[in-house]
Amino acid sequence: MMKPKRIFAHKHAVHVLLAASAAMTGAALTPTTASAASISELTIEGSTSPVNVLNLNPYNGVIGVDLMYNSLMLVNPVNGSMSPELATAFKALNPKTLAFTIRKGVDWSDGTPFTPADVVFTFDMLKKYPALDTGGVWGQLASVSSAGNQVKFQLKVPDVPLGLSLAEVPIVPQATWSKVANPVNYTAQKPVVTGPYTLGSFAPTKLVLKKNPSSFEASDVKPETVAFLTGSSSQTTNELLVASGTYDFSYNYFPDVKKTFVARDPSHNVYWFPPGGVVSLFMNLTEAPFNNVDFRKGVSYAIDRQAVENKAVFGVENVAPQTGLMLPNEDSWVDPAIPGRGFIKKNDSTAFTYFKKAGYTEKQGKLLGPNGKQVSFSIVVPSNYSDWVGAAQQIATNLGQVGIHVTLDEPTSAVYTDGTETGGFQAAMGSFGGSGSAYSAFDPWLGSSFAAPIKTATVTNFERFKSPAVDQDLARLAAATTEAAQVKATYALERVMYEQVPFVNLYYGGMWGLFSTRHWVGWPSAQHPYTLPATWDYDLLSILMHVRPA
Repeated sequence: MMKPKRIFAHKHAVHVLLAASAAMTGAALTPTTASAASISELTIEGSTSPVNVLNLNPYNGVIGVDLMYNSLMLVNPVNGSMSPELATAFKALNPKTLAFTIRKGVDWSDGTPFTPADVVFTFDMLKKYPALDTGGVWGQLASVSSAGNQVKFQLKVPDVPLGLSLAEVPIVPQATWSKVANPVNYTAQKPVVTGPYTLGSFAPTKLVLKKNPSSFEASDVKPETVAFLTGSSSQTTNELLVASGTYDFSYNYFPDVKKTFVARDPSHNVYWFPPGGVVSLFMNLTEAPFNNVDFRKGVSYAIDRQAVENKAVFGVENVAPQTGLMLPNEDSWVDPAIPGRGFIKKNDSTAFTYFKKAGYTEKQGKLLGPNGKQVSFSIVVPSNYSDWVGAAQQIATNLGQVGIHVTLDEPTSAVYTDGTETGGFQAAMGSFGGSGSAYSAFDPWLGSSFAAPIKTATVTNFERFKSPAVDQDLARLAAATTEAAQVKATYALERVMYEQVPFVNLYYGGMWGLFSTRHWVGWPSAQHPYTLPATWDYDLLSILMHVRPA
């Protein structure tokens, strides 16, 4: 029931959710005891472990706390658009000055008025207590100030996309939190909030939030209560409970979802598995043969991406272009000069052309390096990420067809994380992008500042890509204040992805939304993609503002 965070990536901040969500194999959350939901209550799958201490701190608390504390604006991770919350407007006054217009007439749940001073206090608190700054915004911020109903953020360097991270910071009341000795450990069990929900009841296996009547959004949410139920860690039990309608909303990867979920109640069970990032093959660029761009191109052309997607997620997602864009969401951002919109199809002849340019030759079914030995390497993938394991198996098969001997290294998630972050790998499955922001996708994986030396941990750019020219391209994108300028600046980064292949993009990693329409309708879908189907973060608040009784 602890709350994951989606973080828009900047210097010192990374998007940490999607690597997990793309790898989610269904070992998620379900209740041990199922109670029939009334029409006034909406039930959500919580965690697999009881929560013995209630923590309603919006920066490190339980899933659901985002329904209580508002942010400045809601960010749609599908396309990066923002909609009003505690702020009614956002504007980049210049590349180093961002401004939010603060909503008037909002009260905290204790009856005191919400003011711009609360916003300034919140951000100053994050500066004083960096552990709360989960988005790393103070890595870029110089100062925060208010004048009238406007709050201005002065930046150290041009970084217009930082507005996405600023928009999603939960705002807390100065009157309450200024009296807290240590906000990092504060559990806020008597919360003072502006959001549409507040604490109803708590037990280790069930958290209930009730409507906050004083919220400016009280009329925008229809469920009177929202219940998060703790459940079984057994995958078999989990699938039965989810498919039988125990929850109105759950987050799980179901293999063959139409048969295992929809068919159990075709009148009410619906799913939406939109792309939540790109599953990719990362290669350690600090060592041969991966430090040769022609070798990397050969690997890219040797992989059958559709076969990889089919093996991993049974055809429920689409293959991804090498450009790093999320299509069709970012169709308008595609560089028209890139062939085929950046999609790469398996072509062994083209692969061998690039291998030859890199100094490798094929002999008797083996790809031989300059030393005369067969090219051989391992792909590291967490053993419990069954979809990524399937993808890696298919990649090994495809590369074997061009004479490369590939083995799979399947450690625990902890060992995988340590190895990739410190550069102790040859190739690895991983996840890229998915925030709805081009800069937030490219910067952490192509920016030189994230490419730590081998044996030094970095949570992004673990392939160790470095390019001063690309750093300049990223800076141009960060300084662009209009969408037209942002699109133009993105073209150069798309070409880097396509021509230099810093890593191989494969297919879209899904967000595994499972819904029941028995009691509630209005869930996000391909026809109405107002947010991603996550049971956490502000995506959940957006969902609760759209659903209505069936």
